[in-house]
Amino acid sequence: MYALSIIIEQRLRYLLTSIGISFCILLMFLLLAIYKGVSYGSVEYVRSGKADLWILQEHATNILRSTSLLPSTYQEGLMKINGVRSVSPVLFILASIKLRETNASLYLTGIEPDSGIGGPPEIIRGRNILSDNEIVLDMAFAAKYKIRIGDKVPVRNDSLIVTGICTGTNMFVIQYAFISLKKAQDIIGFRYVISAYQVIAMPGADLDALRTEICSEFKNIIVYDRMTFLKNNMQEMESGIIPILFIVILISAIVLTAILSLILSVSILEKHRDFAVMKALGAPNGFIQGLVFKLSAILSASGLFFGLIFYFPVVSIVGKIAPEVATKTSPMQIVVISSCVMLISALSSILPNLNVSKIYPLEVFK
Repeated sequence: MYALSIIIEQRLRYLLTSIGISFCILLMFLLLAIYKGVSYGSVEYVRSGKADLWILQEHATNILRSTSLLPSTYQEGLMKINGVRSVSPVLFILASIKLRETNASLYLTGIEPDSGIGGPPEIIRGRNILSDNEIVLDMAFAAKYKIRIGDKVPVRNDSLIVTGICTGTNMFVIQYAFISLKKAQDIIGFRYVISAYQVIAMPGADLDALRTEICSEFKNIIVYDRMTFLKNNMQEMESGIIPILFIVILISAIVLTAILSLILSVSILEKHRDFAVMKALGAPNGFIQGLVFKLSAILSASGLFFGLIFYFPVVSIVGKIAPEVATKTSPMQIVVISSCVMLISALSSILPNLNVSKIYPLEVFK
């Protein structure tokens, strides 16, 4: 294949080009993995929850960037409503703690230990909290500050014992931590305030009718079913840092297109006389254009190969250096990025092929 012979002839240049392309592709892989990690950690708490209904203060739509304050006295009245099986209050607090002379932030989540509702999505080590002097930490937070089960974490004037490490609770810039509702209320200094109620309905209950009845019975509240509340939190998550990630991915794609177009244009300039000879000898229509496309495809494929080789070690290194930068990789992500790279390969050959079309056979006789 003539395309391969061109690459072999200038193998050092094309090897360096492939490595440069691989770093663009690596960045695209890494940013998409971070996006998946952030989207998972931000909403997994809601997605994995057992609640059929979420009750918040009237203006609130989510738990990521909305403040909701409700009286804890509503719990008794909610339990009296026909169709309600259980009601579990939860209190969210954005708190700072002192760890090894460093300020660290946590999204403290106060729950009722006995209810079994509102706790961590998945505990990978240890157990959930059972008393007011215990805490469950996110895996990324624990890894970043080298905290183990049994260690004590200073929260306000108390030291809470770490009883478990959980996952699905890393929101990239901050992580969940789970404590008892009583301890959370002690921290803010208000014993009768909560952020939201998680309601589990009786089997077969009409959720729309139940939501309507709750709204008519209590003031200053809004009630969401599980899927609507999950959608609200996903929308809030996607309106934050996610657009920035996609902008960087787009810039990487543009840089990749520019690199391929430039190296192909240089190759055409160097092979200008050879292409003129091909045309003079009667090369079939589209032969030279196909040759340029093959060059672009080979470079893209080799860059994709190197990008995949570099990707997993880089993810491992990033995880050790910055545990809070959660990544999540799936085969679908690899398919999507690979398809995008092949599309970029095709687009990158357009400009060089326009230059090819301007080569005239008679130029060989100059």
